[in-house]
Amino acid sequence: MGIEGLLKVGIAVKDLEEAKRLFGQVFGLASEGEDTYEPLSMRYSLSSLGNMLLELIQPTGPEGPIARFIKNHGEGLQHICFTVSDIEEVMKQLKQQGIEFVPESPFELDAAFGRAKFAFARPRAFNGVIVEFVEVVKPAA
Repeated sequence: MGIEGLLKVGIAVKDLEEAKRLFGQVFGLASEGEDTYEPLSMRYSLSSLGNMLLELIQPTGPEGPIARFIKNHGEGLQHICFTVSDIEEVMKQLKQQGIEFVPESPFELDAAFGRAKFAFARPRAFNGVIVEFVEVVKPAA
């Protein structure tokens, strides 16, 4: 299908600094980058954990998807993310199996790990878990 592996696990938190301190203290993780993505009203920090990333995500306002997630579910696991070799092909195959995406087409933007295309499957497709798919177009330098 073109799924290459697990890229990251996203955890929604109310206080990014406190979460970074906790995960750093317990697991020895150090933040490798922090950024704000205003179109989704979120601020996030990435830390390497073995061959994957841990993404801690804090809402920056009351209306974004992370704020809604915390309001509805509390803090905790928000999504898992897989790298794929061809996001359009993976989406096509999954749509043939009845999986719906939001939005319906992948979108491209710069992320801490490089320029990438992103797609999110609706949580109801995977037992309530948000599954993200990422095709890295140009790795970070």
